[in-house]
Amino acid sequence: MIVSLMSRRNSKLYSFILILIDALVLIITFVLAYVARVKYDPRPLLQNIYAFDYLFAFLLIVPFWILIFAVIGLYTPSTYNRRLVEWSKIAVGSFLGVLLVIGWQYISDKTIFPARLVAAYALGGAFILIVFEREVLRLIRTLMFRYGRGTKRVLLIGSSSATSDIAKSIADTKRSGYEVVAFAGPKKHLPTGFNARHYSYVEEALKDLEINGITAIIQTDLYENTDRNQKILSMAQEAHIDYSFIPA
Repeated sequence: MIVSLMSRRNSKLYSFILILIDALVLIITFVLAYVARVKYDPRPLLQNIYAFDYLFAFLLIVPFWILIFAVIGLYTPSTYNRRLVEWSKIAVGSFLGVLLVIGWQYISDKTIFPARLVAAYALGGAFILIVFEREVLRLIRTLMFRYGRGTKRVLLIGSSSATSDIAKSIADTKRSGYEVVAFAGPKKHLPTGFNARHYSYVEEALKDLEINGITAIIQTDLYENTDRNQKILSMAQEAHIDYSFIPA
């Protein structure tokens, strides 16, 4: 139970860290965009905006920008564990964020961008810097996984070839963050060389959730008996264990 709660805590902590660092990166991005256009571009500005007023206005906008990121799922494991999905959502979030600033200008009737080019710099900078920041964090997570920190101990349930494929796909713990420690199903579907504890019946595996320190359950096939499926889900909820159904 304690290990399960720690696993959920790890995911929430990582999401919280992402929120804080994303906010900091957005602030840095807009400061750089302002400096690049105002200090190093000799062309006249549309309007003179003092640095303090510019920064203060953006500090008010940052929470709403982070909210946009949250709404499109940038702080969920299903996004930050998949690089291309994450990058595409960062692009969308950066675009919507700049639109938010432009909309804020229109509604408040106050000019935030001293020049149109600042918005373009901000859009490109937000995407590039947030992608860079998240790649650095991904590298740190990988190093932590390599030393067994923050990994999820998995009970894999299934009775098809897809079960074996999934086991192989998450076998590299330092990349996936998963460690298959128990398997419930026909032993022939457990890949050769796997050190997981085997259970012929899922009920036996569920009894040993705490003994095996299970923090995540992955089920690849539904049983014909719906009560068995419901029991798996109920046990996961009661023990505060992550549950995923990945159909074959």
